[in-house]
Amino acid sequence: MDDPRNVFLSAGQVLARYGWGKTKGYQNLKDRELVPPPVMTHPDRWRLDQLLAWEEKRMALAEAALEALVAPRREETRLIDLLPEPKRRYRAG
Repeated sequence: MDDPRNVFLSAGQVLARYGWGKTKGYQNLKDRELVPPPVMTHPDRWRLDQLLAWEEKRMALAEAALEALVAPRREETRLIDLLPEPKRRYRAG
């Protein structure tokens, strides 16, 4: 197998890799906060190792978010916190 540092993907190959259609895919490729920038321009080429690192980062973030939603920490969640506020407050005494 080729070294991913030496494999360059065209825009069409990146779109195919992620299953993006042309319109949404090209919008995603221009969004520098979403996808890493190409390492070569005219024609645009993305390095496979950078895309793999980006994929790993996104998967780690997604897994962390899912873990936070599915399994909240037990010590942080108390039953009293889950109950609605009482309508009346009674005074002691």
